[in-house]
Amino acid sequence: MTSFAEAFSLLDGELLDRIRNLELFSRFRVEGVLNGLNKSPFKGFSTDFVQHRQYHPGDPLRYLDWRLLGKTDKLFIRQFEEHTNARISVILDVSGSMGFKSESMSKHEFAVRTAAILFFLASVHRDSFSFSSFRTALVNQVPFGSGQGHLHRVLSALLEQSPAGGTDFQNGLDKSTAHIRRRGLTVVLSDFMDDPDIFVKRLSHLRFKGSDVIVMQVYDPAECELDFTTVTRFHDPEGPEVLVVDPPLIQKQYRQAFNEHMVNIKDACRHHGFEHVALPVGDDYHVPILEFIHWRMERFV
Repeated sequence: MTSFAEAFSLLDGELLDRIRNLELFSRFRVEGVLNGLNKSPFKGFSTDFVQHRQYHPGDPLRYLDWRLLGKTDKLFIRQFEEHTNARISVILDVSGSMGFKSESMSKHEFAVRTAAILFFLASVHRDSFSFSSFRTALVNQVPFGSGQGHLHRVLSALLEQSPAGGTDFQNGLDKSTAHIRRRGLTVVLSDFMDDPDIFVKRLSHLRFKGSDVIVMQVYDPAECELDFTTVTRFHDPEGPEVLVVDPPLIQKQYRQAFNEHMVNIKDACRHHGFEHVALPVGDDYHVPILEFIHWRMERFV
């Protein structure tokens, strides 16, 4: 495990002071252990009113609805919705295509810093969080935990990852989500260079279990353009294939195909009830993810 200072170098101190009041949460009810910020599926006597039920001997008298008693001459208890901590899972694609780099930061480096922000927010709000990485299978996993010590373990695991090899979304996602057995929030960071139906179907079982899923598609703006002016040799980052093309001859078709792929991923996610956000790689790595979290809070909180 890397040193405390090295692990926390992923997090800029000034940035953390600005974002600690932001929240990660599931749009659906979650089951937790600690007293946190997310709604639990279990009714109790807490903060948000849910419904009335008939009074039974032994119920706390302070939850009697005296106004309703005056109107109906019957005893009813006010039930509330308990709040609990969320279980947040971050799944990171560490295949070769994530190593693409056109400027100062690769897709992998961008995704790692984005994941670090998510883990910091989970830690601040006392959520339980886990980390998994995959290629053609599970590469690394840090099970659920909470607190600063666990944050250190997760950040260290992030720093130990490097992009290489091929991708198998079917097996990789199956193995990296197998530990998620309860409701919560699952975030997948990848460039999703595959048929959307493949990875969406692998994640759909989480939605059937009542979990919230966010697909965070990381892309380099240079990938959208194929902005080369002379004959160029392209190497497959996940295999031995080499392709020699004259980019100006195919730029229009390439850009159209890339845009269609982005739209298809978004539509597939929407169809299965996932959230989708496209994150363009840039030096201000925190801007896209924070804009998304702000938007999400304004919409759902």
